[in-house]
Amino acid sequence: MPNTLSLQIDLPPAVAETYARWLQGRADYTVNQHWNEPRYLRIVDTDKRRAAILQRFPSMLAAHQTAAQIRAQLATQEVS
Repeated sequence: MPNTLSLQIDLPPAVAETYARWLQGRADYTVNQHWNEPRYLRIVDTDKRRAAILQRFPSMLAAHQTAAQIRAQLATQEVS
């Protein structure tokens, strides 16, 4: 059984963007802290290295994915 809870919250766009920025900042901080660890230095492609680091920290991977989802929803709302 998954240990996550699906939740839908309607936020004003400015608040949603601020929350997405905060989540992405947490993920970016973790990636920066572990960027030069020997286990990741052999990965030359920066996107793959970032993905490998985020895979090691599931909560930061979730933060990164949630921020991307929020931004995608905001972009869809702007188009509509």
